[in-house]
Amino acid sequence: MPVKFTEITVFIVIFLFLFFGLFLITYRKGNRLSKNLLGLFFWALGFSVLDIWLSSAGFYNQYPQYNFILNFFPLVYGPLLFLLTKSVTQGNFKIKFYEILHFVPLIIAVTIFFFAFHILDLESKKLFLEKAKVENVISPLISIIVFITISVYLLLSLLRVKRYRSEIREKVSNIDQINLGWLNHTLIGFSIIMILSILVQIINNISINVWWLHLLLLILLSGMLIFIMSSIVRGLKSDVLFEESSKFRMELIQKEKIQIESAKIALLEKFLNSEKPFLDPSINLTDLAEKLNMSSKELSQTINHGMSKSFFDLINMHRIKYFQNIFLHNKDEKLTILEAMYASGFNSKSSFNTAFKKHSGTTPSEWKKKNVVSK
Repeated sequence: MPVKFTEITVFIVIFLFLFFGLFLITYRKGNRLSKNLLGLFFWALGFSVLDIWLSSAGFYNQYPQYNFILNFFPLVYGPLLFLLTKSVTQGNFKIKFYEILHFVPLIIAVTIFFFAFHILDLESKKLFLEKAKVENVISPLISIIVFITISVYLLLSLLRVKRYRSEIREKVSNIDQINLGWLNHTLIGFSIIMILSILVQIINNISINVWWLHLLLLILLSGMLIFIMSSIVRGLKSDVLFEESSKFRMELIQKEKIQIESAKIALLEKFLNSEKPFLDPSINLTDLAEKLNMSSKELSQTINHGMSKSFFDLINMHRIKYFQNIFLHNKDEKLTILEAMYASGFNSKSSFNTAFKKHSGTTPSEWKKKNVVSK
């Protein structure tokens, strides 16, 4: 009875893992990269469960040529979880070519067993499996490698989530516990499944009682079933599965951009007020950018988008303020508007008059009459 019930549970778990994985990969709304990675992760779990069931059902004994195919899927658990975590916690994350390094253990394992096993004829494969069973080295070795890689990647993923939460608390005012709840659910749920899997393997190695093995396998499958069902419920409940984390990540990115822009504006204003580069009639965007250790494009974006001005509007505004301060603090009644104009960085009377009226709403002479008291 437990055996049949276990087999039914196996089929349900495999179906749900593969079906929900397909759903996530083909669902186009929201953060598609995160959903694709989670979908691939569920597929890997599904194929691993299938591998366990085929092994316990004696399929590999009857068809030895199919050994060492599905049992390498656990080597992708860690990398997929880590990339999934990065896709949620890192703004504008895209998978780079060097990310393939995460899958080096898988590539090495597949390559070794391809040349050591899969290219052999059927009889040689049977001899290889008999020798491996007697020596009992390959299976424990694969298990150790899988355990180490998964543990390392789980730790890295949990640390990344913890660091991201700290960043959100510091820079975003509206943090909600649901933001990364689904990601924590995936990481912690998978950690529990890993612990149960290790227990099953230990009991399998030390116990000859098949009934106990099926009972422990049933407990593991029940844990998997709870894990996948709760994941589906979270996913169908609303699109916060990926959208909430994306929303707060984008808010964080936007706030950082504003802070950087504000710092650049403050630096620019401080430099203009202290060094007064606008007094040079030939000043241009490139020269000013070099003085500020910025690129011309960077400075132009700061002025255009951050200050909503053009470069020459900004320069002329400071020149006009300087011109006005000359008369407001001047004791020489013989000082002319033309002299003050040249002293302020203008070299053309027509451009000066146009700029002055644009920024002050009046002509230089009218402004002087209203604001400068004769001594």
